[in-house]
Amino acid sequence: MLVLFLVTFVNLLGFGLLTPLLPFYVERVGGGPELITLIIAVYSGVQFLTGPTIGRLSDKFGRKPVLAWTTAGAAISHVLLGMADSLWLVIVARIIGGIAAANIGVAFAYVADVSSGAERAKSMGILGSAFSFGFMFGPAMGGILAGPDLETANFMLPAFSAAGLGIIATFSVIVFLPESLKPEERSSATGTDQIPLMTQVRTTFSHATMINLSLMAFLVYVSWSTLLSILTLWINRVLELGPRDIGLIFLYSGFVGAVCQLVLIGPITKRIGENAVVMWSIAGMGLGLAVLAMTASVTMTLVAMTLVSAAHSMFSPVSTAVVSRFAEPAERGMVLGVFQGIGSLGRVAGPTFAGVAFAQISYSSPYWISALLTVPALVLAVGIMRRAQPG
Repeated sequence: MLVLFLVTFVNLLGFGLLTPLLPFYVERVGGGPELITLIIAVYSGVQFLTGPTIGRLSDKFGRKPVLAWTTAGAAISHVLLGMADSLWLVIVARIIGGIAAANIGVAFAYVADVSSGAERAKSMGILGSAFSFGFMFGPAMGGILAGPDLETANFMLPAFSAAGLGIIATFSVIVFLPESLKPEERSSATGTDQIPLMTQVRTTFSHATMINLSLMAFLVYVSWSTLLSILTLWINRVLELGPRDIGLIFLYSGFVGAVCQLVLIGPITKRIGENAVVMWSIAGMGLGLAVLAMTASVTMTLVAMTLVSAAHSMFSPVSTAVVSRFAEPAERGMVLGVFQGIGSLGRVAGPTFAGVAFAQISYSSPYWISALLTVPALVLAVGIMRRAQPG
């Protein structure tokens, strides 16, 4: 578990280096807000399309080899982004990165393989904190490497630094990470009889609660991805801050998430249960987005980011833990891959309208729309709480 945590952290640290910089980079090669968020959506779209297949490959061949080659793919995407001098090369880099990012479900499946019962949500939270730490330190490092002035920002150095971290993560997977899925628990699917995508989806949605969970997660991730896709531009336009300060705000957001996942998620889940955590995290996200939409100060922005970051950091691992209870060991990678794919679909939908709303309506409109979307998500969460636990 420690090795997986470190590998995930290093991988996400590299990804996080580029998070506050990508919108500015696209602007420099000719893109506006609408195109910036569409490029972000391409990344999530590819992740959605490939997530179930990569999860199924891990069910067949094991978690370790799939984690190794996808992590290497992330490093390649960072190199291409650092070399990009046109929009098409940026898009190619993001497509490769999206395929590599589909290994998120595999990482959570690894945790599900080696944990059980009450410890599963805690273990999911520990892995989730690796994501939070990566997004905490990565954007700050990226902003510092790029510099405080947008006009003179250096985008090559963060990209190549991210690639170097990806290479380290790949080496660590190959050398240090043990396989979690025993041969006798692996899927027997062969190259000629792999389960079609729609069959994977039907298997995942065979339980009514899974349908509600997926709809709920879709709405939450639309809201979250809308925030992330437009946050850099919003901070720059409304708060008039540059890459370095934007990176520091991301640093604070990641710190809040890491504290929640490392310190709070275990005790809170044991006290009120996984379903209640999901419900309250959705409510907190909606409130935070509403606060963000109404503010124009750094202080209130930090208050809003506290609410939203805490909510997302609790929602993601706990909802994944709930889903994992419905899957057999030989299908867990596939089911979690489909569920992560639903999240990716939400991450496609959010950025798709965020840039248009930002440019055509108002700077705060994406946040108001996202806050409203958490209302039906909360209704679904309440309904899930009233359903019987899976057998």
